[in-house]
Amino acid sequence: MRFRFITITLFALLIAASAAADTTYRPFVLASVSEDGLEARTNATLEALKDAGFSIAGTHGPVQDSLVIVATSDELLAVAAASDRGGYAAAQRISVTERNGRTEVAYVNPLYLQYAYRLEADMQPVADALAGALGSVETFGSEKGLTAKKLGKYNYMIGMQKFDDPSELGSFGSFDEAVAAVSAGLAQQGDALTQVYRIDIPGKQQAVIGVAMKATDEEEQPIDEAFQLSIVDFEGNAKTAYFPYEILVNGGEVEALHMRFRMAVHFPDLPMMGAHGFTKLMSSPGATEDALESVTGQP
Repeated sequence: MRFRFITITLFALLIAASAAADTTYRPFVLASVSEDGLEARTNATLEALKDAGFSIAGTHGPVQDSLVIVATSDELLAVAAASDRGGYAAAQRISVTERNGRTEVAYVNPLYLQYAYRLEADMQPVADALAGALGSVETFGSEKGLTAKKLGKYNYMIGMQKFDDPSELGSFGSFDEAVAAVSAGLAQQGDALTQVYRIDIPGKQQAVIGVAMKATDEEEQPIDEAFQLSIVDFEGNAKTAYFPYEILVNGGEVEALHMRFRMAVHFPDLPMMGAHGFTKLMSSPGATEDALESVTGQP
C-alpha cells in the first residue's frame, strides 16, 4: 500500500511538472477598459499604483493620446538585484491609451519578463500586486504564447540576437563615470533622445535608464517611437507599454538590449514580411543601436 501511495504521488508530481512546463505566457496584460478620458484614467492609475506600494520613476507619451507610467517597487528592486543583468526588470511599464472612445490600461507581463530576461527571482508577487492595483482582464500580444523554456532561449530566428547578445554602447573606468556620460548624452538639446527615468539597483553598481526616442527630422524616422508602433501595434489591445527603451549601466559597462531581440520578444507573432512585418523596420535596429551608442560619446 505504501509503495502504491508513493507511486501515485510521484505520478501526480510528474503531471504537475509537465503542466507547468506547458504553461504559456503572453507579453502584455490588459488591466481595464473604460470610457474614462485619458487624464482621468491616468490619475486613477497613478493613485492605484502608489496605494499598492509602487513608486513612480517617470512618465512618457510615445504616441498621441497615450501615457506610459514607469513604476518600481521594493519587490521589483529585489528581483533586479538578484540577477547579473536584472536591472532591465526594475522598471514596470504601464500604458494608458485612449482610442475609439475607450481608454485601455495595460502593462508588460512580469511573468513573461521573468523568463525572457532570465531572472533568478520570482516575479509572481509583482504580478499579483499589479493585478490587485490595476486589474487583470487577460494577457495578450501573442496568440499561442510562449513557454518559459522558449522564452529563456528566445530569438526571432536563427542568427538574430538573444537576451545575452546586447548592444555594447560604451566602457568606462567606473560606474559613476558611465552614468555621468549617459546622463550628459541624454541631456543634449535638439536630438531625438531624452531621459525618462533612472532607477538604481540597491547593493549593486547598476542602473537602468529609460530613453525616449522622438525623431527631429526625416532621417531619424527609423528610431522614432510613433513610427515603430505604427508598424507593430496595429490590431488588438494597445501595446504602447513597449516604450520607453532601456539603457543598462552595469559597473563601467553600458549596454542596451538589441532591438532585434527586444522588439521581437514583445511582438513574437509578427511576420517578417508584409505591411506590418519586421522588414518595414529593417533600418531601425542599426539606427537605434547607433543612436544609443552616441549617447555615451564613445565610437
